[in-house]
Amino acid sequence: MSGIPATTALNLGALRDTSGDDRRQAFETFLCQNLARHLDIPPAHRIARNRPLYTQGIDSLTALTLQRTLEAALNIPVPAHHLLREQSVGELAATLSELVDRS
Repeated sequence: MSGIPATTALNLGALRDTSGDDRRQAFETFLCQNLARHLDIPPAHRIARNRPLYTQGIDSLTALTLQRTLEAALNIPVPAHHLLREQSVGELAATLSELVDRS
């Protein structure tokens, strides 16, 4: 990825200056790392990027925790309904990319 380290932190300035595919990939990595932590997934397992989040253990309480994590990382509001729809990690990453563009 160009300019965005693959860590559990996001740099909003770097994200804004990054192209769509690289930005989406950064969001996917960030989401997978945080979902694995919030859902207490063992290191040998992974979050599936193309399966709906609810099939991977996201419930309303986990979605609220993730919402707070995203809002703190991005410094923008992330409506909870984006986390509770039948979205995959990839679809949610695209949604977050759009929210960053609008902010």
